[in-house]
Amino acid sequence: MGENEWDRYVRELVEREKKAKNQCYQLAKKYFPEDEFEIKRVNAYFDDQGRVRCLVDFKNKYFEPFDCGDYCWASAYSDEEYEECVETCEENLEAALTNSVEFLTDGTVLEATIAGGCGPAWCYEDEEYEEFERRRKEFFDKFDKIGCKISEGWIHPHELIGGTEWEEPPATCFYHMEAKKEGMCRVDKVLDAMKEVW
Repeated sequence: MGENEWDRYVRELVEREKKAKNQCYQLAKKYFPEDEFEIKRVNAYFDDQGRVRCLVDFKNKYFEPFDCGDYCWASAYSDEEYEECVETCEENLEAALTNSVEFLTDGTVLEATIAGGCGPAWCYEDEEYEEFERRRKEFFDKFDKIGCKISEGWIHPHELIGGTEWEEPPATCFYHMEAKKEGMCRVDKVLDAMKEVW
C-alpha cells in the first residue's frame, strides 16, 4: 500500500468512525430525552460483522433510591464523620446510578445494566411469599414479552460508604438484560418496562 493509499485508508477509517459515533449520539438523544435522562457518554465501535454498536452511559434524572444525608445521619458519630460519609456516599451513588446500555443501530439491546427500585426483586417484610412471587413474575414477564433475558442484583448504602450491616432496605437494584435474538429487546421497550421501578 503506497503512502497516498495509506493516507486515504486512514481518512476513510476516521470518517467512518466519526459517522458511527454521530449516528449513536443521535440515537442516544432519541432514546434518552434530556427532560428525563442525563447522557454521560456515547461511544461507537464496529463488531466483527462490520455493524455499528452504540454504547451509552446514562442516568435517570429522577431516580433516587435513598438520601445519603438521611442514611449518614443515622450512622455518623460526629459532624466530620457525617460530612465524610455524605461525600463518599454521593460520589459512589452517582457512579452506581450511571446505567450502561450497548445496542445495535436498530435498537436491539446487546447488553444493559440499569439501576432501579428493588420492589420486584425483594419480598416485603409483611408480604406473603406467594404475593412476592406473583409480583416478581409479572415484572420479569414484561421483559420476556419484549424479547429480553433479565437477571437482577443489588447494592446497599453501607456498601457505598464502607462498613458492614444487615442486608436490608434501603437498596438499589440493578437489572441486567440482553436480547434473546436480534430485533428483540429494544431500547425504547426496555426503558418503558423500567418505569415500574423508577
